[in-house]
Amino acid sequence: MIDKAVVEKAGALALKISGEGYYWHLHRVAELLEENNVNDPEILAGAYLHHILDTKKYSKEDLKKDFGPEIAEIVTEYQRISGNEISTIDPKNYNESIIVQTYLNLIKNPKTLIIRLADKVDNIRSAYVLPKENARRVAEKAMYLYSPICQLLGIHKFVVELENEAFKILNPGEYYSIESYLKKKLPEMETVLEDTSEFVKDILGEKGISAKIDYRIKHTYSIYRKAQKYRETKNYKGLNQIYDIAAMRVLVDSVEQCYMTEDVLKQVWTNVPDERDDYIMHPKPSGYRSIHNTFVVSPTMHLEMQVKTKDMHEENEYGIASHTFYKTGEQLKKSLQAAPDWLTDISFIKNKGEIRIDQFNKYVYVFTPKGDIKQLARGATPIDFAYSIHKDLGNACVGVTINGDFQKLSYALKDGDRVEIKTLKHKKLPSPDWLDFVKTRKGRDEIRKALRKGSERKELS
Repeated sequence: MIDKAVVEKAGALALKISGEGYYWHLHRVAELLEENNVNDPEILAGAYLHHILDTKKYSKEDLKKDFGPEIAEIVTEYQRISGNEISTIDPKNYNESIIVQTYLNLIKNPKTLIIRLADKVDNIRSAYVLPKENARRVAEKAMYLYSPICQLLGIHKFVVELENEAFKILNPGEYYSIESYLKKKLPEMETVLEDTSEFVKDILGEKGISAKIDYRIKHTYSIYRKAQKYRETKNYKGLNQIYDIAAMRVLVDSVEQCYMTEDVLKQVWTNVPDERDDYIMHPKPSGYRSIHNTFVVSPTMHLEMQVKTKDMHEENEYGIASHTFYKTGEQLKKSLQAAPDWLTDISFIKNKGEIRIDQFNKYVYVFTPKGDIKQLARGATPIDFAYSIHKDLGNACVGVTINGDFQKLSYALKDGDRVEIKTLKHKKLPSPDWLDFVKTRKGRDEIRKALRKGSERKELS
């Protein structure tokens, strides 16, 4: 057994060998694991050391001597995975068989795999700062390789982040549209969800069932997938048609109470036909257990209710990261390899559809340096972008970098561009020449207003 002192030792060595710049990536990976209930010192030490062999300043023998054979094995396996051709092929060539092969190859060491996946979550968080094509490649791998693996393993938090951040890069227009819709709908949904939560708690309490209840709005990419299904099968008129964009968890103390709770809920609301799944009787390959029903809780909301025990919730929430996985990891691996039935669980990949950046006629979608998306009229320039953020930023603008390269202020912004405005602190007035090429009304109005004020000040002085 090793203790947390070894984690601190690994962190100190990572800082010394990798340098401060790269160290912070390693530190974030370790932090991400801790946030997701991974407290195994071997894994956390491995997170700090997972790239150390690539530096050529530290050998496998050094690892064994300084950290023991277990951590050395984790780090050595990580290097092997990083060099695996499955990690380096073009994501456009991914298909179900490659996903399966990757999963079965990587599962040889669950501790190495969880570090690898956390590393990819941290990578996608900052991918928007990369040159556009590089960012796209990172996003495609996140969407088509690492997210499906996390889904198979039941690491829901990783799935959400990988899919949302990749979606933001690959299809910023759709991402912005859904996020804007959710912001408008959120107050109404929150009211329904709060009232429903209190009501469920009360009616279960009357039956002697003490329940912990929480709820969430489904993540942006999952809503996009629902919209795609509506487009394919129904007369789609917009996001207002999608009722089931929220989910509620009801946590109880026993399996018996799970089924009692389901019966109570069915007495109160109408459930949507064909939307019931009993993952307690028939767990997912990842081990996920719960009872799912979708109920019509209001005229404008269908709500997915997930009923499970508190122990099931911990296992479901953290998947492979749950402490229980280490007790059953080898059994899980053998059962997955022996039973081909689990392969059907990846059929969701077929329904994802191809992700692409749509060329909308009306708007262009670009990134701020912090990774936020701005919607502007197509043909908009960096000056329009600056004024869309704040008039002072526009007035002080002296230059711009697009995807890290300097461009003219008259440059026509393209979907997915990362825009950083350069300013001078004491510059207060825009150039009159900007009126020749700005595209947005806001940009023109702010320029004219600033020039008019500047002219008035001159006359007064």
